[in-house]
Amino acid sequence: MSINDQNEKVETAVKIVPIDGRVDITCDPEGVMANMILFAPQNGGRPITTEMVMQELANKGIVHGIDELDIREMVKTRVYDTPICVARADLPKRGQSGTVNFRYERDRKPKPLRDEFGITNYRELNVIVPIRRGEIIADIIPPTEGTPGMNIFGKPIPAEPGVPAKVTVGKNTAVTVDGKTIVASCDGHLVYGTGCFAVEDTVTIKSDLDMSVGNLSFFGDIHIKGNVMEGFIIAAGKNVKIDGTVFGSEIVAGGNVTIVGGAVNTKIECGGNADIGFCDNTEIKANGNVASKQFAFCNIFCYGALTAKGAGGVIVGGKITSMRDVTAGIIGSEKYTATEINIGDGSVIFARKRQAEEELATSSEAYDAAIKNLDYLKYRRTQQGGALTESQQKQFKTETRNKLFHAMRKKELGDLIAQLDEDIKNKDALSARCSGVIYPGAKFCINFLTLEITEKALRSTVTILKDSIAVIPN
Repeated sequence: MSINDQNEKVETAVKIVPIDGRVDITCDPEGVMANMILFAPQNGGRPITTEMVMQELANKGIVHGIDELDIREMVKTRVYDTPICVARADLPKRGQSGTVNFRYERDRKPKPLRDEFGITNYRELNVIVPIRRGEIIADIIPPTEGTPGMNIFGKPIPAEPGVPAKVTVGKNTAVTVDGKTIVASCDGHLVYGTGCFAVEDTVTIKSDLDMSVGNLSFFGDIHIKGNVMEGFIIAAGKNVKIDGTVFGSEIVAGGNVTIVGGAVNTKIECGGNADIGFCDNTEIKANGNVASKQFAFCNIFCYGALTAKGAGGVIVGGKITSMRDVTAGIIGSEKYTATEINIGDGSVIFARKRQAEEELATSSEAYDAAIKNLDYLKYRRTQQGGALTESQQKQFKTETRNKLFHAMRKKELGDLIAQLDEDIKNKDALSARCSGVIYPGAKFCINFLTLEITEKALRSTVTILKDSIAVIPN
């Protein structure tokens, strides 16, 4: 056999087989992503079509997140042997975390008050943030559930919920039962520190009351640990305590006023007692007792007793008016300083008693009304199957508070009227008792009877004796 015959037989034995184009798709088990590689046809094999790719995706169970545009582009441009993402899951969106939204500034800075004329009052700095019980301090925003996703196999991917807000409550604050707000649990003023708000029932100033603090107005107690500088005003619904001295200022308190140092050129008005280290050129009006080591050229009016404390407790100059007894170590001075002391006033006591009786009648009516309303609401609760409507519940709480308030108020007014009756009964027994010296220049008035001292009196009591004022030895 010739060589040509052998070659011909070899060519006849090797037959060229066409290979079709091929699609290879791979994906992760979680179905987050699918990649595709196209392999080119060979020897005239069938080319790849978009339909072939889509069928292969279907065979793999991939039905979601398919990028058909990319697939068509790859097939059209014959991009072979190159991996490309053709399907992608819609990933879930994590829920938003909860937050605490405060309704008040955490870093509160003094803000001087400006009036309608554009004039700034640098004594009104609004450093106090008063708040009542039940008022909202912050809103608690709950976390969201998030948005679920879907993998390339069409199965949902659960979303991770947001983290609840970290809620920290301070002193005298609480989270409401529904968990939606933080509220004040008592009347007071807001302070912020250590990551949360707290409610203090006493305003405490740890320094002097000066231009850095400004005037103070608060419905509770106020405590100044330093001095009160000239020209400032303190207004408290309850008690005021000052560890230092007050210079040329004004103090108004619903309760007691206590000044450890003293008061100079100051005006004081209080609903309770006033206890002051020393008083110089100071005006005081008190519903209770007034006490100090020294009253020098002061104008004092009190419904209680007045005491110049200790053997050296002095009353010199000015005008003292007390509805009860006056006690001092020294009254007047060696220079015969004019000193006026008025004790008791039947007309004032009777007027105050009438006022208290009117207030008692009003309070009694309000108390009786609260009792009737509560009885009616209890009846309605029985008729309604043991439950009250929301508006009836609010009214029940209001009437309960009214009942308690007026019950206490009735007792307070009853005690006051009893004390005033005792004062009226003993008004002729009122006196000014002096353990040291009463100097000439002192003038006494007890229940409209007057006496001017013309000679020194040692350890004596000025009182009414047989319808006239007399100075008798202690």
